[in-house]
Amino acid sequence: MVGRVVRVRPHPEGENIWLADVDTGTDCPLQIVWGGEQIVKDGDLVPVAQPGTRLPATKDKPNPYKIRRRRYRGEISEGMLCSLAELGWDSSVTDRVALLDGSLGLQVGESLESRYVDGRDIVRPTADIVGAESLAVP
Repeated sequence: MVGRVVRVRPHPEGENIWLADVDTGTDCPLQIVWGGEQIVKDGDLVPVAQPGTRLPATKDKPNPYKIRRRRYRGEISEGMLCSLAELGWDSSVTDRVALLDGSLGLQVGESLESRYVDGRDIVRPTADIVGAESLAVP
């Protein structure tokens, strides 16, 4: 589903771990914990897997898996900000959150599964993402 990042902040108990409040079209934003490069900024559109969502197998996880609400170093994560691999769109991009192209009319809360087969059409080009030069999608 499409989510809009409302606020990003460092996790109080870890390096390279971040907290995001994400609007998914419900009454209350979800808090989601993620790690890695901080390329996600306030206002970005991101793919969100809420608890209960089933994601396809990846290189790191050989079987499909279900997202659940979890606690990471004392902070609740109510889902996942997904990479291209986690969405099943590009198995080579496993370690960075996919940023969606807001110019295409994507709506907060919209399902990505029912509308798109190949996510490359809705992902922002790496050149547009400050700090992501070393994370280029082939």
